Amino acid sequence: MKLDSLAEKKLDTDCGFLKCHHSNLRNSISDEKLQELSTLQSDEKRFSFVYKLPVVHEYEVKASSSGKNETEAGQLKEEGNKAFQNGNYQSAMQSYTKSIMKIPWAKDSTRELAITVANRSATFYHLQKYQLALQDIDLVFSLDYPPELSYKVLDRKARCLLAIKQLKDALEAFRCTLTALDLAKLPVERKRKWEMDVQIMLTMLAKNKVLANEPRTLPEDATLPSVTWQQHSRYVSASSAVKIEENKDMGRFAVAGKEVKVGDTLVVESAFVAVLLAEHAGTHCFHCFRRLEAAYPCNQCTRVAFCSVACQSEALATHHAVECPILETLWSSGASIICLMALRILSQRGLKYFLDMRDILKKGCDVVNSSQKYHPTDYRTVYNLVGHSGMRTALDFLLRTDTAILLFRCLKVAGFFNMHPSESEQELMPDEVFVGALLLHHLQLLQFNAHEISELQLEKPNKIDSARSVFLGGGLFPTLALFNHSCDPGITRYFQGTTVIARAIKNIHCGEMIAENYGPIFTQTPRAERQATLKSQYKFDCLCVPCNEDWPMFNNMNQGIMRFRCTGTEDGKIRKCNNVIIVPTDTSDFMIRCAVCKENTNILRGLKVLQDTDAMFHKATQLMDEGKVRQALDKYTEILGLLDSILAPPFKDFHLCQQAIRHCMLSFGNKSVVSKKVTK
Repeated sequence: MKLDSLAEKKLDTDCGFLKCHHSNLRNSISDEKLQELSTLQSDEKRFSFVYKLPVVHEYEVKASSSGKNETEAGQLKEEGNKAFQNGNYQSAMQSYTKSIMKIPWAKDSTRELAITVANRSATFYHLQKYQLALQDIDLVFSLDYPPELSYKVLDRKARCLLAIKQLKDALEAFRCTLTALDLAKLPVERKRKWEMDVQIMLTMLAKNKVLANEPRTLPEDATLPSVTWQQHSRYVSASSAVKIEENKDMGRFAVAGKEVKVGDTLVVESAFVAVLLAEHAGTHCFHCFRRLEAAYPCNQCTRVAFCSVACQSEALATHHAVECPILETLWSSGASIICLMALRILSQRGLKYFLDMRDILKKGCDVVNSSQKYHPTDYRTVYNLVGHSGMRTALDFLLRTDTAILLFRCLKVAGFFNMHPSESEQELMPDEVFVGALLLHHLQLLQFNAHEISELQLEKPNKIDSARSVFLGGGLFPTLALFNHSCDPGITRYFQGTTVIARAIKNIHCGEMIAENYGPIFTQTPRAERQATLKSQYKFDCLCVPCNEDWPMFNNMNQGIMRFRCTGTEDGKIRKCNNVIIVPTDTSDFMIRCAVCKENTNILRGLKVLQDTDAMFHKATQLMDEGKVRQALDKYTEILGLLDSILAPPFKDFHLCQQAIRHCMLSFGNKSVVSKKVTK
């Protein structure tokens, strides 16, 4: 869903100083000042106006300390050593990881870190997690690891490579081990025995006539799917089956340019910006959102962790280089994930990028209404997303600008502007006004365009039916943001890391809207409540088919009727009538006359389909229970196609099948096995 009640109903949570500060600001500003604010027509003027109010500077923004602790790190390392000696490798790995997070890390002092990471690689080797061991070993040799100990790590590397059948690389690693033994400070007999063991391995490998590395098996989520059909010529994250249109009533929206079938992949898009919730910072990568197996630390703080050296390096070179000293302030302020995303848009690109964009933004840069490619890494696609500034009240602008000022002051403390603070806290340089206005602009557009990024948490592997979706953080996807809402959506979304995959969950005819869902679905929520929610949060009146026709919720669907599609055709081939024929389930008639086209529809075929699909549904569910999710998805897709060809929704069997398809697709994205906690 789009970020709604969890993150964007309000700019702050129920805890943190920002909520209190908003209240103080509301109480202190006069009606005259609020009226003056309402007359301002640009974000630059709004930001400058509110920034001059003394009350917005009442709190202090400070950089926070790192949390690194050499003593604690040493104690945790010793705990790991004891667990390792006792053969408790899982416990040892956890202690070493905690130690790694605590070790002070400076460029000229990485020996202790290198030794602890090397120790952890040994636990991964014994746990048969060879790829993780190799990842640690690569890091070890980029640090100041003692040369006299390198033979142990190289030997471990060789044996890991051997285990994953990388024979050519294993041979080279054993040769390096033999060379490294020259530096080893070992008793003569022990060194000689180690050398003999390595020589035996070299001899065995040399006997292979063809010494090669086998192709490595990539994890299921390591490769992104491709869109169905071809990549769109302009909207590079979308399928060529997607068309983007625009009109006065509906704004920008997606329609099918081809016949879209259930299961078609319509969008595969990396997030322009994504921010992990603070509560998951200890369990998920702060950069890519993947669940941590081997955590890699920030070199300055203990608040966040990364799943790999690659994610660590990219984050430390971009957003976390700015956010590290201010992250504690941002989290403790109670600012929502939307606010953190507004700042991250800036921190991940740096000041120069946006200053270089300033003239382009002022001249106008609507990529949708141009012939240019619409790329998810292009800031112009973000800048022009709808923010509904014309519908906002002066109070909304006041509080939103107050939040932008908090984010701005955090950036100043973090050194984002690469300049000394001005003599007066309330004096702004032109570049600062520009950045402050961008923050305010981001807060507006993110309210209506950000999406929740989630993970499927299972109690047992492949146990999909009892899995629950967990909110990990927020992301902005510029192409997906162009899709409009329906209470009966045509697509569902899942995530691989911070990349969204949108797939069709019903057949969509050429020219029909491809709708996603902003939260309320007709099967679960009454129409009045759905429409009130959408009007309040997204500023539009929903005119989708379930709202216009007041479709019943799932539990209220009438089991005493069947909704047959009229089979009236033109020339016996093309269906010409779109009428739905309502037939009681206890009817004794098999030929039903359509009131619109006056042709007869034989419902015997429909009854036979219902009978067949019931057995097929049980088979698909059995496949799901056995963990054969892709086979189950194929079967559910076949069922939905049959049902859709005969009957028209809403009816229970259709929506049960559609929900099963959603569950299958969600299992292809972020997921983890989390044991259910036993409550006493």
